[in-house]
Amino acid sequence: MNFGNLKSKSKENILIRNGCIINPKAQEKYKADILVLDGIIKEIKKNITCESADNIQEINAEGLYVCPGFVDMHVHLREPGNEEEEDIESGAKSALRGGITSMACMPNTLPVIDSCYLVEYIKMKAREIDYNVYPVAAITKSLKGEELSEIGLLVNSGAVAFSDDGKGVQNSRLMYEAMRYGKQFDALFILHEEDDNFSNGGIVNEGYYSAILGLEGISNLSEDLMVQRDIMLSKISGARIHITHVSSARSVELIYGAKADGVNITCDTACEYLFFNDSILTNYDTNFKIKPPIRSESDRLAIVEGLRNGTIDAIASDHAPHLLLEKNKSFKEASFGSVGLETLFKASLTKLFYEENLSLEKIVALISLNPAKILNIEGGELKTGSIANISVVDIESENIYSKDSIISKSKNSSFIGQKLNGEIMYTIVNGKSGFSNS
Repeated sequence: MNFGNLKSKSKENILIRNGCIINPKAQEKYKADILVLDGIIKEIKKNITCESADNIQEINAEGLYVCPGFVDMHVHLREPGNEEEEDIESGAKSALRGGITSMACMPNTLPVIDSCYLVEYIKMKAREIDYNVYPVAAITKSLKGEELSEIGLLVNSGAVAFSDDGKGVQNSRLMYEAMRYGKQFDALFILHEEDDNFSNGGIVNEGYYSAILGLEGISNLSEDLMVQRDIMLSKISGARIHITHVSSARSVELIYGAKADGVNITCDTACEYLFFNDSILTNYDTNFKIKPPIRSESDRLAIVEGLRNGTIDAIASDHAPHLLLEKNKSFKEASFGSVGLETLFKASLTKLFYEENLSLEKIVALISLNPAKILNIEGGELKTGSIANISVVDIESENIYSKDSIISKSKNSSFIGQKLNGEIMYTIVNGKSGFSNS
């Protein structure tokens, strides 16, 4: 297992031979070679010969799939403020291990990303390691839900979206004003849908298992009411909204109806909501304490169906690193969150390809093309003339996911001990080798 020199700016010459190329845009796959010269994709065709270029690294992709680099649109990097949990460089290495070449980082850092200089700081740190990190700025100053951030200035500074992730904007009037203001700049709002009146004090899904385990529940209404509210506000204001980490059946139904009604809405879910139901809580493993909570089996099935029929546009990791001391507590006292950059592809493949029979092309679209389109960034396609961001994957491998294998500074994965299919073999980021599983 090798990582490239993240701080090197030199681009590479790479020839990927005999791989099966996944084209999520056309929903097709075909066998061909890919030639990368000076970091740019020059050719995609069978039997490429290249004798003119020096120092070509050849990758034998026989039996492997060659995908556009994955795009994770919901990541917590903890820098600035809590670099002991994760920083931008360690997060990039974790992402490369997961085949991810671009990610959007959430603003709930210390200090909160609500000013232009902090957006510029994130971009500067990303340039230092030549990795694609896209800052998401806060909707409200300091995430307090009281005063709007300077959305126009933040857009000009490079914020790709706006979110108060970690909490919902409780003031409906303020949320409406944010949408009206943001509409002028075609701003994207990534919305954490949580009504505090239904979630305060809660730690798991409200239902059978919360009752028998003696843990305070969080009703689906906490999410569903806010989704309904923001659909209404988006329809009136015309703003672009994206509902993140959708977890409930009713939310999927509401989003389906909103799309049919012409609302400018997209959404994502996280791997935990398509993989687990709340029966997993019976061992009180705090790695399953996330927000929104892992819900019932009927909710899980609705998430899978939403992915199948296109209601849910993307899968994101909601990578939320925490130190052992924050998780090694009673369930009530432990922090919410799970790391997920390294399992985004594996968990999606395991559940959706092997169990639910979704095509590989569909799955790759959910973690590459679609999030890139939603964020309006480069990525999600392999085409000549573009910078090489490529993931080469083995879909046939199968392993028990272990804590020892995690690259992230934090090890709080809800997938520890799970049998997962798939392995990232190579990750090429910005035209250079980022990760090699050899």
